[in-house]
Amino acid sequence: MRNYTYVDGGVFIKSKANNAEHHGIGQYRYPLNYELAGQTIVVEADKEYKIEFLCKKNAALNGKVTAYECIKCAPQLYFVRIGFDVAVVDLERNAVTLIVEGDIVCGTIKGAEGAAAHTCPGDEMVGTKVRWVYGCDRYLNQEFVSENIIKAAWSPKDEKIAENAYRAVKIGGPYYLVDMKSDILKDVCAPFFTDHVIMVQDYDRCMAFGCVFGKGFDPIMTTAYAKFL
Repeated sequence: MRNYTYVDGGVFIKSKANNAEHHGIGQYRYPLNYELAGQTIVVEADKEYKIEFLCKKNAALNGKVTAYECIKCAPQLYFVRIGFDVAVVDLERNAVTLIVEGDIVCGTIKGAEGAAAHTCPGDEMVGTKVRWVYGCDRYLNQEFVSENIIKAAWSPKDEKIAENAYRAVKIGGPYYLVDMKSDILKDVCAPFFTDHVIMVQDYDRCMAFGCVFGKGFDPIMTTAYAKFL
């Protein structure tokens, strides 16, 4: 018997992607990438952070071993979830931005020539209105209203707009790292206990690569495409 359903905007497998708790917003993410496996990166910032990609599944951050997942965003740019922390590894600029226990750390790769850390974008994003589409009528609307406040709404209740705090880092070129705190309603396309959405937003190809975090569920890696509002 057929186990998939067509809806306006896509198709989903009912047993695996029928709601957010079963990864509905992650069903169309890019395949996981393993190019960093076997590498060790030492990040110089306020202190040193050592990331060891031990294999395709496990990494150690400052000696603490945990599972990791990686999505390749661009030829030399990687979004990595290391347990409940995040690393954006930028081999073009020899820079790494970490979000470790909620703190953003912009650093460079130790020993690399011409390294340049990622920077604060200031008000560059203010005025941007974008819908990040996860597939099958699942999306997140974002409007950047100031340097630290964003208006956000999840489908299908996109009329329910919340003002959330966010932080941003300019990766370089068209890339920005956005860490948005999230107020979640019931019966939207994100899990009810979602508290952070972290993503690299690519305004050249109109794509985003990231992860949804919250209490009571495993982090969900996502890929989305942009529709400007």
